Amino acid sequence: MKLRQPILLLAASLVLGGCSTISSWFSKAYVEPMAELTKFTPSAQLEQVWRVSVGSAGKALIQPASAGDAIYVASGGGDVYRIEGGRTIWRASTKEDVVAGVGASGALVAVGIKGGQVATFEADTGKPRWSVDVGGEVSAAPLVDGDAIVVRVGDAKLVSLDAADGRKRWTYTRTTPPLSLRAFSDVRRADAYLFAGFSGGRVAAITANTGQLAWEGAVTQPRGTTELERLSNVVGAPVLAPGMLCGGAYQGRVTCFDLNKGLSVWGRDISTAVGIALDGTRVFVTDERSLVHALDRNTGATLWKLDELKLRKVGRPLDFDPYIAVGDLEGYIHLLNKADGQFAGRARADNSPIDAPLLAHDNGIVALSRDGVLSYMKVR
Repeated sequence: MKLRQPILLLAASLVLGGCSTISSWFSKAYVEPMAELTKFTPSAQLEQVWRVSVGSAGKALIQPASAGDAIYVASGGGDVYRIEGGRTIWRASTKEDVVAGVGASGALVAVGIKGGQVATFEADTGKPRWSVDVGGEVSAAPLVDGDAIVVRVGDAKLVSLDAADGRKRWTYTRTTPPLSLRAFSDVRRADAYLFAGFSGGRVAAITANTGQLAWEGAVTQPRGTTELERLSNVVGAPVLAPGMLCGGAYQGRVTCFDLNKGLSVWGRDISTAVGIALDGTRVFVTDERSLVHALDRNTGATLWKLDELKLRKVGRPLDFDPYIAVGDLEGYIHLLNKADGQFAGRARADNSPIDAPLLAHDNGIVALSRDGVLSYMKVR
């Protein structure tokens, strides 16, 4: 334990503030200026419909969540909000700093708070429901999944809680390397399984009812002679398509698996600090230098690559057919044509970085900036 703590502090110093600072570190290492935005002829109009200030995220891993007509969001200072059409329906307080969130359903809203607790609120009213200690820092937005809430604790543990009262149902724990990356790393549910990525470049399929491991696959194999060189985390959320699961790893690869067998179908040596997206035929990746790639979903072959946003700390792509959308460090949202990767539209959501993953909601795009500006945009 005495050895592990300073190592973890070193990792935290490299990634403080979420995955966006990874690109900052690499920009210094490459000694290159970030790309300047160039003019283009837009083929789509990205219009900001409304914006609401909800308070800075600070060092917390906070992303908005959508359920029905509402968007749920939080501030690092401990406020939780329900927003509809740019209006605040309710505002509640956790009385402690929020460290990760937000998870939401039509009935319940959940966030991780300081001190290793999960706090929940009624989705309709904001009335506090229950809070419970999960034995470590919550490191991702809780997954509110019907009658259960699945919580990522630290780098190596998932905990399933009963949504009614917070009672622990099961715990899944695995061993992890001494270094890990602090980044947005969600848990996904499909059919009877939960899917999550871990440090060491592994992705796991876990039975949702029991917490038993169904299969585990290697998105990447850590490489290098030092612990820092071998640092490799699956980041973002594993993304799912019929019969297929894909994941991306920092200092690693993008790999797609047969969903039923857990066997690798293909892999590419592309490192990402923010995660990936996919549609019916393509996988979209923002690499660690903010180049955006489109790969064939069946083979992994490159379809196109965009380098005009290089080193702009570009976030996880959002599938927004017929476009993909990405945010950057100056608060811009960029629309790219899926077919060729060319710019289709651009608008500024805020003057601070868009660290949180973009969210699709009500045929529009929701962006949360580091300074806590929540924006809703429509494509015209």
